[in-house]
Amino acid sequence: MVAIADTCVALLAGLAIFPIIFANGMDPTAGPGLIFMSLPLAFQQMPFGTAFGVLFFAMVSIAALTSAISMIEATVAYLNEKHGISRMKAAIGSGAVLLVISLLAMLSFNLLSGWTPMGKNFFDWLDYLTSRWMMPLGGIFTVLLAGYALRSEIMRDELALPPLGYALWLFMVRYVCPVLILMVFLHALGWLGFDPLARWYWIAGVIGVLTIAGELLRPRVVPALAGR
Repeated sequence: MVAIADTCVALLAGLAIFPIIFANGMDPTAGPGLIFMSLPLAFQQMPFGTAFGVLFFAMVSIAALTSAISMIEATVAYLNEKHGISRMKAAIGSGAVLLVISLLAMLSFNLLSGWTPMGKNFFDWLDYLTSRWMMPLGGIFTVLLAGYALRSEIMRDELALPPLGYALWLFMVRYVCPVLILMVFLHALGWLGFDPLARWYWIAGVIGVLTIAGELLRPRVVPALAGR
């Protein structure tokens, strides 16, 4: 339910933001900075828009802070469990690094706006690396971990799906999702050379071949990935 609600909120936000962008002739591919360019225009046209704008961006700040806390928890847990660093020191160190990165991203719009290596400021590079590289690669590694490395008993207990639903989920995670994520990744980087939607039958063929090969090699691949 949380994932569904989050997706619905994101869709509603897009429906609210993009009409403003097109109405004011903005670039819809400007990235996350659109929220700071489009919504102020909308608040200007509203009664008591300044007050609503202050409240909105205050809530955005709270959402960013709580998201940052959840993001550094993985780093804090790793430093604490693997390297014996206390949670307080790990949290302070991780928070300090995150603060420096956040300040550099914020200053990219003013004091550091003139620093644009290879045509991108720090914020643009951060957005490029996270959205074009880290998120797709993280998605690929996640589905490979869930589909191959983790034991089926663990995933079956966690998902609590019926046998048919679990089999469908396993097929999607092992063979469909990695191919589709890889296609999106390569297409976004301009390395694919063709439109994936126009060559959907190629993708279906690749998925079919990988399914057959994967099922034949799975008795060897799964223990190797799981370290067994």
